[in-house]
Amino acid sequence: MHFVKNPKLGICIGFDKYHEQYVRSCEELGVPFVRIDLRAADWLRQVKESGCDGFLLRPPCEIQEQKSIYDERVYFLHRTLGYPVYPSLDEILIYENKRNMSYWLEHHGFPHPKTRVFSMKQEALAFADSTDYPVVFKANVGSAATAVEIVKNRRQARRIINAVFGRIHPLLALGHIRWRRLGGIPLPLFGVTQRHYLIAQEYKKIIHEWRIIRIGDSYFGHQKLLKGEFASGSGRVGWIRPPDELLFMVKDICERGGFLSMCVDIFETADGKYFINELQSIFGSYNDSQMYIDGVPGRLTLKGREFAFEEGKFNRFGSYLLRVKHFLDILQHTDRNDHR
Repeated sequence: MHFVKNPKLGICIGFDKYHEQYVRSCEELGVPFVRIDLRAADWLRQVKESGCDGFLLRPPCEIQEQKSIYDERVYFLHRTLGYPVYPSLDEILIYENKRNMSYWLEHHGFPHPKTRVFSMKQEALAFADSTDYPVVFKANVGSAATAVEIVKNRRQARRIINAVFGRIHPLLALGHIRWRRLGGIPLPLFGVTQRHYLIAQEYKKIIHEWRIIRIGDSYFGHQKLLKGEFASGSGRVGWIRPPDELLFMVKDICERGGFLSMCVDIFETADGKYFINELQSIFGSYNDSQMYIDGVPGRLTLKGREFAFEEGKFNRFGSYLLRVKHFLDILQHTDRNDHR
């Protein structure tokens, strides 16, 4: 049995600056740490020479190739070298991978908008010719509804499919290009061009979206209110206690997946039905509390079969402080072999 009394943590640098929240958390807790540049060509040497007992992860969420490289290195770090990682490998492989996420939800039977992932052009075109509109097309990576498009008709769908798979040959596919305004000027984001796959999701008319979070034994929840047709990225929040039904759903999701840190975005439709939209081990957390009940910040913890409220601001440093505390508890009370 291998338990760690005073773990040294490796903070994995990705393709952005979010890992600095881990740094601030470790500094506050007095935890020894070292930065590991997971982008670097010598990342493996850095890991082997680090003397770390476990590694904290923050995958990229914008560019597919960056995400793929990060995932490959985390897989090797955990499965081949045997190091504990946080969040778990399975969470990382689902995070910002809408293809994997859809397979996971379908396999486990959780309610979600019916999703199809096409890798063959003719199959995608046949779908476009026979489906009911509107339908939602998504890119595999992309946060805050930046990679989501509500397709209104067959002509629009076929145009996107031809761009994604190529009109003549896959090697000539230009891909489906997203645009973003920078300084008021629309610019094509060639670096995140979508090619050779199509994710089509059933359209749901929603009244709002629930964000339910579980990190360790802590639960949080609030509403994401609509801005236009989207709740994701709207910046509008409803601070209302989440229904127990959704809290228990997230508990079930985390237990089935062995997930350590998970945010579940759940559509609520006008007829009161719930459908899971996203599973995200890392999520936007800009408020020191991710839940307010009657204006009081806090969290929920499960006591028997009831959720009890505890006042406090538990989401400091973007919820990374809570993750570091949870990881330390795991390392100090779990056999390292359990993480393989």
